[in-house]
Amino acid sequence: MTTDATQQTRLDDLSWPQRTDRLEIRPGRPEDAAAIWPWYRRPEVQEWTTVLPTDEAAHQERWLELLDSSVVGLHEDEIIAVGKIHRQTPWSQADVAAQARGLEAELGWVLDPAHQGRGLGTEFAAALLEIAFDGLDVRRVQAVCFADNTASWRIMERIGMRREAWERESSLHRSGRWLDALTYALLASEFYDPAAPGGPAGTPGDGADD
Repeated sequence: MTTDATQQTRLDDLSWPQRTDRLEIRPGRPEDAAAIWPWYRRPEVQEWTTVLPTDEAAHQERWLELLDSSVVGLHEDEIIAVGKIHRQTPWSQADVAAQARGLEAELGWVLDPAHQGRGLGTEFAAALLEIAFDGLDVRRVQAVCFADNTASWRIMERIGMRREAWERESSLHRSGRWLDALTYALLASEFYDPAAPGGPAGTPGDGADD
């Protein structure tokens, strides 16, 4: 596994598009922002997003800022999901920091509400997990969400991620409420051998919340 940040694989280095049973997945493009905006701005989506764009121009600007770690999922030639695979560095002691650089990835995803309830969110998230491990060769993947965002953490469990932390009222929601936060994670060793001790119990599959 390469630890030199200048040599680590980037999303652009992978072979695209990648395909699942029903989705075509590729890196995000600048022009995708306009296609995403009609459903991304909906209140039921914005309830859980990190940033609340005030208009399409602000959405476009934010999209360009995150483009290096963004992927989209297309179903029947329509973008119905947006995801991030953000390579990051886990904590380490200072004298071994170079060996840890870039060996973790954080996942995130948003699904068009019009396509929920068909298992497409789970299918998309499972593909992100595979890209992170097989494509970027990281050793650990994590995902974080509000505990109230049931649909999100249920997907995390369906794709085999393990709940590692439940933080009480650790995150301020734009409604003004302090909400609990959940952290899920999975090691590469567990991804490749789910039967190993400490490995994930969940498996990818369809579900009503995604």
